[in-house]
Amino acid sequence: MKITSAAAVFALLTTWSCAAPGLAQPDQPAPPLKIEKLLQAPPGAVATWEALKGKVVVLEFWATWCGPCIEAVPHLNELAEQFDTQRVVFIAITDEQESVVQPFLRRKTMSAWVGLDTDRSMFKEYGVSGIPHTVIVGTNGVIAAVTHPVSLSATHIKNVLAGKSAGLPRPSPDEKTVPAKASDDAAPPPLFQVLIRPSDASEGGGGGSSGPSGDSPYGKMYTSKSNGSSLLGLLLWACKTSEVRLITNSVLPDGKFDVIINLPYHAHERIPELLREALRNTFGLVSRKEKREMDVYALTAKNSKLEPTVSTGGSSSSSGPGRISAVNSSLSSLSWSLENLLGKPVFDETGLTNRYDFQLKWKQDTEQRKPAPDALIQALREQLGVDLTLTKRPVEVTIIEIEKPAK
Repeated sequence: MKITSAAAVFALLTTWSCAAPGLAQPDQPAPPLKIEKLLQAPPGAVATWEALKGKVVVLEFWATWCGPCIEAVPHLNELAEQFDTQRVVFIAITDEQESVVQPFLRRKTMSAWVGLDTDRSMFKEYGVSGIPHTVIVGTNGVIAAVTHPVSLSATHIKNVLAGKSAGLPRPSPDEKTVPAKASDDAAPPPLFQVLIRPSDASEGGGGGSSGPSGDSPYGKMYTSKSNGSSLLGLLLWACKTSEVRLITNSVLPDGKFDVIINLPYHAHERIPELLREALRNTFGLVSRKEKREMDVYALTAKNSKLEPTVSTGGSSSSSGPGRISAVNSSLSSLSWSLENLLGKPVFDETGLTNRYDFQLKWKQDTEQRKPAPDALIQALREQLGVDLTLTKRPVEVTIIEIEKPAK
């Protein structure tokens, strides 16, 4: 049975409305710095373009509930440490109250000055529709680049200091952002939506984020996004399983897809169920469960070194050759990540139920698709205080099949 790739929209009450493009663009004068209060700034510091004239300023729009924002903090700290504050100033702009931000800063080091914009005037004038959102302003007060924080490097900042082009492209679709709170003059966000559409993300894709996304007249909202995902990736999300526990009895349609899900916060645990129904209605893909005896790893924690999360809401994770980074993550989520790396099911037997922030690194050749198990196990033991042991367990696997059309 052949299935053609197509966009599917499953939406109730209202439809997705894209935010207006950012108002602050490269080669334009930077809008005023309407900061209500500065935290972590040197005594006597003033955040105005007149006071900062002659310096490069990196503005980072963020929030304590934004997982991708928190994940980017170590990278921004490393950049800030490379430059004299007489030449480059980092200012992190949030629309949250000081009572929320100060406890966060006591637990999470940020090298930037922190500016409070509780009336969201800067968010509006800079056209910030999703965070994290980075704006680099040159020594002349003109915007040099608008980007995602993980795309920013010391070279880009040095280029701006030298009066050259930063050399930064605009953020790619697969870089993780979460919706910022809607401005007063923006169209209201969806109250309930599950959207699947063909993706224009660059090859690889797979970026995503999830977390609280503001308030509606009917209560707190929640948003999950996945960019440039294959149908296999979406099935793993919908079935809450890993690739080593998924068996496909049919060839899956090709293509990359974006998924946007908006719904009331109290219903966010139903996201996999809603996505399964959308995939069934769109592509005819259905699933069933069965158990099989398999070789597995057991994850245990006798001497945990994990630190509780500093996030006030959202979560984020990313991985690459030789690294896993996570914000507001559970040990069960780490187990799933390890399954994909090791090619065997991983059972979380740590008994730890908190959520954590961590960065795990191990030696791995960039040309290798999978890490050496011994190197990864050693890194887990030394950096996180958890262990992996090879054993056998009955494993529940998911079987994917194409639904036969009714006659």
